[in-house]
Amino acid sequence: MDLRQLRYFVSVADSGSISAAAVILHVAQSAVSRQILRLEDEVGGVLFQRSITGVELTESGHVLLERARFILREIESATNDVSTFSRGMRGTVRMAAPASAGRVLYVPLVQRFHAQFPQVQLELSEGTTDEMLRSLAAGTLDLGLVTEVDPREDVMLKPILREEAVLLAPVGNPLSKRKSIVARDLPKMPIIIAPGLRRIFEERYGALRPVVQIHSSNPAAELTRSGVGYAVVPRSALSTPDVWRGLQGVPVRGLNTTRMIAWGKGRPASLAARALRVAVEQLVCQRIEEKIFLPVSVKA
Repeated sequence: MDLRQLRYFVSVADSGSISAAAVILHVAQSAVSRQILRLEDEVGGVLFQRSITGVELTESGHVLLERARFILREIESATNDVSTFSRGMRGTVRMAAPASAGRVLYVPLVQRFHAQFPQVQLELSEGTTDEMLRSLAAGTLDLGLVTEVDPREDVMLKPILREEAVLLAPVGNPLSKRKSIVARDLPKMPIIIAPGLRRIFEERYGALRPVVQIHSSNPAAELTRSGVGYAVVPRSALSTPDVWRGLQGVPVRGLNTTRMIAWGKGRPASLAARALRVAVEQLVCQRIEEKIFLPVSVKA
């Protein structure tokens, strides 16, 4: 197996046909077919089902595709790292964060990082902790900002902040006038909450039966305004004015959550990924000073 075979294989898988891959690769169709057949002989299994309309990955092909993408990304990363010493930092770094935290961090992070490393491309996304952990383990994500994760064999974890949960109540509602709410009182209320925050609550206090379970803070706030219940969201969600328009955020005592920066274990991180990790930690420290986040030492 060599890198050319893997590149041809990924190109065929992405384009859906050998002829289309040949055009993309600027080589003869017969050359692509020959390399795919050699690769199938090398791995001892059929990677594509052929038809007159194109090709489709077999189960074996799907397994190899994930590994091939990872291998090719590592080769690109190694090449970029070596060239860094003569041409400056370059490459691609992929990071994901919860939607609420991403709204607080992503804009200033991109501005600062690109000012320092203009040749590094950032691919930023939003996701749940489970999604990020799967992507980190598979090597399709370089960094993730995950929530309340136990130690793992495949991912490195570093707690960097704690975030307070707030209950959203319409302005004028009796709850909106309170200085805080005790987390243990939430089961008595019609609560709207994300699955991750619900999991953390139930690990500490037992069952919670929300009227609505929903991932995004924006529709949760809309449901609150419509009178369905009270949304419980991370404080960082309040950084978006549309979320809390007409609502008051009331701190929920006992429901602080730990955010951890996570990266894959057992393989070298690129220089660009390490630089982004440092940039994230520096920005988080500033947000802690601005009282947007809490330091890790603050207990729930």
